[in-house]
Amino acid sequence: MVLQLVEATEDDAPRSVAIETEAYGPNGPVGLVLYPGPRPTEGNPRADELIKQRREDPDCRWFKIVDTDLDASPEERMIAFAQWHVWTTPRTSIPSGARGPGSNPEACDLFFGGMNRKRHALMRGKPYVYLKLLHTQPKHQKRGAASLLLEWGLEEADRLGIPAFLESSQQGRRLYEKWGFREVETLTVDFSPWGGPSSIEVPLMLREPKGQQSSMATMDQLGQVDT
Repeated sequence: MVLQLVEATEDDAPRSVAIETEAYGPNGPVGLVLYPGPRPTEGNPRADELIKQRREDPDCRWFKIVDTDLDASPEERMIAFAQWHVWTTPRTSIPSGARGPGSNPEACDLFFGGMNRKRHALMRGKPYVYLKLLHTQPKHQKRGAASLLLEWGLEEADRLGIPAFLESSQQGRRLYEKWGFREVETLTVDFSPWGGPSSIEVPLMLREPKGQQSSMATMDQLGQVDT
């Protein structure tokens, strides 16, 4: 089967949300805290949110992986999705952690807002490439789809000579380490006030562009870099 990297459009937003929901699940302990409901019965607020992000940021790029040999509808041949931001001009504002209908505003601020604030503190005044989203349909994982999506953004970062940044799940951390990312900070969130886990850790990861990675590794070994 052939996997193909294709630039995604707004029409792909609902399929992206479906893959994201299948990959992470709406009813996990974290999801239930962040989105306790009631959820809208009409429309697709998450897809609308992604489209809004894309329209508001001209540096936002969407990509999808299509399995061209899959015996399925054109929509279902999309098996993975990524949202990259190529910020050659440093960011000056911190995005809100707010989410749409059915969300828990306080928990979302702790989780999503917390990631935004930490990223801003780490990367303030610097250009960088940011991987905001990457998800693969579970039955198509470990086929290389995520690597194809990563490769596009990292090649762009290397071309521009700027770092790449992302927030990882614990499960995805090993994949990102293989691509040269290293953990530079951790966000720890306590969801116990809402009956959730008392300690959720989110690794914040940075990858220097090629040519700078070896020097950074040497400095780390000498204890000259404080991460």
